[in-house]
Order: sequence, then C-alpha cells, then structure tokens
Amino acid sequence: MLFLALRQHPDHCLPRAQLINSALELDIKISAELGLPRVFRSKTPANSASASLTVNSDRYFIPFKPEGSKSTWFKLAYEPGDEGKAVQEYQKWMKKLIEHDWPYCFGIPKVIKEVPEDCQTPPVTDTEMKRESIPSEPEAVTMLTPISDVTEPFKSETDNEEKRKSRKSPSLKTKVVHPPMPTYTLDELDLSDIPGSWKDIVYVAPSRIPGAGLGLFAKRKLPYNAPIGFYFGVPMTEDEFDSLKDRVGRSSEYSIMYRRTVLDATDESGQPVTDPENPRYCPFHFMNESDEKGANILFVEGVVVNQVICWTKRDIQPDEELFVWYGRDVDRHWGSRKKKRHGQTDKSKIATDDDGSEMNKS
Repeated sequence: MLFLALRQHPDHCLPRAQLINSALELDIKISAELGLPRVFRSKTPANSASASLTVNSDRYFIPFKPEGSKSTWFKLAYEPGDEGKAVQEYQKWMKKLIEHDWPYCFGIPKVIKEVPEDCQTPPVTDTEMKRESIPSEPEAVTMLTPISDVTEPFKSETDNEEKRKSRKSPSLKTKVVHPPMPTYTLDELDLSDIPGSWKDIVYVAPSRIPGAGLGLFAKRKLPYNAPIGFYFGVPMTEDEFDSLKDRVGRSSEYSIMYRRTVLDATDESGQPVTDPENPRYCPFHFMNESDEKGANILFVEGVVVNQVICWTKRDIQPDEELFVWYGRDVDRHWGSRKKKRHGQTDKSKIATDDDGSEMNKS
C-alpha cells in the first residue's frame, strides 16, 4: 500500500507523514471499492505503516532528506516496468563486475600463498549451502558480496498479502559456505588473461540433457566462488505481471522473484531474448535448473535492489554445462508453473522446504 501511494504521486516521492496518510487513505478506498480486507487493520494503523516503512524489508523505498527539510522523504527504489532504466542498471552492474571484481576472481597469483591444512577448500561434493554459515569473499569484492546480516521482516498486516495466492517467497537466509582462502592484491596477480565480456566466459549451445533445449556452457575455466553475471529481468509488481505478462508465451517460466518483485526476463511476446546484440540479452537465462547437489551455479540476492547474482559453487571446467540452484534467496515467479529442470523433460519446478528437502511443484 505504501508502494502504491508513492507510485500514484506525480513525483514518486513524499515526506514520511504524508506518505503514511496517503497509504492509509488508499487502503480504506481500495477496501471499500473491492470489498477486500484492509492491509493495516490494527488499532494503530499509522504505527503499523510507519514500522513497515522503517523496516523496508522488500527494499521498495529509498529514504532521503532534501536540503533544508527536517522530515525524511521516501522515493521508489525503482520504476516498475521501465525497460530502459532496467537495462541501464544491468549494464552498470556488468561494467563494475568486469572492471572491479573479475580481476580478483580471474587473476592468477604470481606466488601461491599457503593455506593452513584445516582450511583447505573442500571437495566439490562437500561445497554446499548452509543457512547458518557466513560468506567470506575476497576483500576487494564489495558490490556483489552476499548479505551476511539480514533484518527479519516486520510481522504486520502486510504479511497477509502473501497468503492471497500460493506463492513461495524468497527466504533471505541463504549463506554461501566459503572456506578461508588466501586473498591477493592486484599487484600480486597476473592480470594478462582477464575476461572483458560475458562472451569470454560462457556460450549458449544445445543442452546435453535430452529434451532440455538450449543450455549455457563455460568457455574457459570459471573459478570457485566467483560472481560471473546477473539474471536480468525488468522489475514489475506481481499485479502488473499478472495483468500484462502472465500466460503470455513463456514469461512465467523464465521470470523469477526478487523478494516481492517479479523480474520479467522475456520480450513483449513472452519469449527469451535470443539476439546477443539486443541490450536485453542475458546468457544466464539459458541455464538449466538443478537441485542443490547437482548445481555448479547458485543464485544469490545482491545488495542492490533487484540484483540476482550468478555465483560459482565450485571450479567449472571449459565446456562444462552450467546448472543453477535457486537457493533460498531467489524463486521462480510461480511455484505451480512448469520450469526448466536438469534431468526432467517435463521441466517441473524444484522447490526446497525449510529443511532443505525437495518438494515437486508440478
């Protein structure tokens, strides 16, 4: 409701008190017109709205103080459905990833530093997800580092919105197990073979899984614990996606969730973009899905709103096919839709219960 109130304002920004009042008025209006329960139903709805705004668990809002203002203002973190701005953000992320992070990920140490025996990198089969673990990346990788401290969502009336439909929400509790590894400064690395584009590290080709269509493959060795790209999509609210793209082509199959925002990964016809020269093209759309054990790529929620990072779970050899596990940070848009899955020709979706066990969502 706070999001809708900001969305309706011409400038998409309001001071705190005015935003809360606008949201409460809108809540009453929508409830009366559509016969729906109000979102803020407590004895002090203004306090509930204020708390939701403060916690901002879905990262919808950016607080700021205009010059000379005593009040905190809020603006939308993104404009839903704005393809141009979404592409600009995607290109900005890739530029920073390539120029800032990849030299540390793909640089070859000139002199190997010793790692204590009790801190050796585990075998591939032991590299797995644990919710209670804390990530440990190279010190220089900052923008793309997975969140280690996450505030639990505020338990208010807004939580009831998710019960309207059977959707699985992102859990925000995924942590990547990264054993202690030596870190290097740039002058300690051989930087003669750093990739300059996604085209230098991956390529799209027919999957080796029968009936799975296209797949994504490593063009060169991809090192363990490296962010190699992003799963791009144009952000939309769920209601917008429902009205504009749901059941259009394969849009539900390829679109994923970032918290409560749908990232639409398809064109106006609901098909994945296949032209590498199209600014919306994303090679990571062609990764097939696997379970946790079989995946060599993990989706991790980035620290930037609507940012879904493709992260290597282990060393990946040249020409090896990439399979992704969605982890507990990211989910497909619909739990009941048909999905791409490693080893299943019906492409049914994998979901994970809170204990990590598989549930078929066919």
